[in-house]
Amino acid sequence: MHKSATIKDVAAAAGVSPSLVSFVFNGKNRVGAQTRERVLEAARKLGYKPAEAPQRLEWPAARFIGVVVPELEAHARWIEQLTHSAYRRGYTVLAASAQNDPVHFCHLVRAFSGTLGLVARLPQEDKKELTDAVKLSGIPYVISADEKADQTIQNLINQL
Repeated sequence: MHKSATIKDVAAAAGVSPSLVSFVFNGKNRVGAQTRERVLEAARKLGYKPAEAPQRLEWPAARFIGVVVPELEAHARWIEQLTHSAYRRGYTVLAASAQNDPVHFCHLVRAFSGTLGLVARLPQEDKKELTDAVKLSGIPYVISADEKADQTIQNLINQL
């Protein structure tokens, strides 16, 4: 039975390293034209066929929850707890600060409308308008006041 040529065989025949042969076949890294041709010629002579690329691993669909707060520093510990609680339940938190700007807050709510759900902490002012913006996002949401992070995540997950 005839043994198939390997990447090492091609490298030896072309006088290059196996990694350079890999670069030629996967298109990564720049390889000089003469060297590339020498590798390809050696592969043709040896009947080398590169292995097919492995199929992309199938990961479970991302389950993102958006979090919008007035300012990160003031809510950092709570966001950390929220992130941990969501992770234990199979979700990933994406958090952003509105920097105490109501317009920025509304922009972030729209940006997170592609997530499974939204947790918002509202600044002291403009609560009615910002609550309306969250409601209009079209995704499940929780407007969190002072409840614990674990309860906040559970309240949101109950809506999903």
